[in-house]
Amino acid sequence: MVLKCKDTKLAYSFFNTNMNKKMFKPRNLLTYITFTAALIVSGCDVKVKPIEGGKEIARELERHKIKRLTQKDILAAAQKAGDSVVTVAQQQLDAKLQAGLQQGGVATAIPYCQPENYTEVQELAHKFGGTPHRTGTRLRNPQNKPDATIAAILAKYEKGQLKEPQVVALNQNELLYTSPIYIRNQNCLQCHGTVGNEITSAAYEKIKQKYPADAAINYKLGELRGMWHITFNKKELVTFLNDQPKKRRRR
Repeated sequence: MVLKCKDTKLAYSFFNTNMNKKMFKPRNLLTYITFTAALIVSGCDVKVKPIEGGKEIARELERHKIKRLTQKDILAAAQKAGDSVVTVAQQQLDAKLQAGLQQGGVATAIPYCQPENYTEVQELAHKFGGTPHRTGTRLRNPQNKPDATIAAILAKYEKGQLKEPQVVALNQNELLYTSPIYIRNQNCLQCHGTVGNEITSAAYEKIKQKYPADAAINYKLGELRGMWHITFNKKELVTFLNDQPKKRRRR
């Protein structure tokens, strides 16, 4: 295609006006550069005016540039994301259980003991490309039964071979975050302690009505109760990371 000075001047004038009005997007800047190069090559006598806010635009482009992430970076990000999900879930669980127990005892609190299903927890996990689940050393809800991979990791926490949250690569597309769950206070024991001691007979009847095959009792304070496991879609996590603006360096 042969560029004519008249056409390119009009196009340049229109585009430069819009750029100076700060109708800015990264792809617009690339188009602007292309037009400028074309005008120079065509020999047109057009005076190129500097873009208003050019430095700010350049900095914005730099902040949104796709990051080069290593596997180590991605694993660290999954660890941080998992920790955030578990922290929010625990805070929400403590508040909801306390309110439920004060309002109507164990019967009112039972429905709240599924923090992986809280809206806030689900939304936060999905933002990172994650799907949150929990399992236990002794199950209350049979739907929380772990598969072989999850069971093997839970066994390591039970044996003391693992004590802290960790992230491992399940395959090329998925990362697995795990974190231990402990009996942390007396509120936990009201549903997971000993029947006739921390758990009243009436309260346990309510638990058995909802979970007939319940085995999640007779725990002690500080004992391992189970484990969080959050599966992250690697591609979705990387997309989230690349969508985050780069932090500006302090001068």
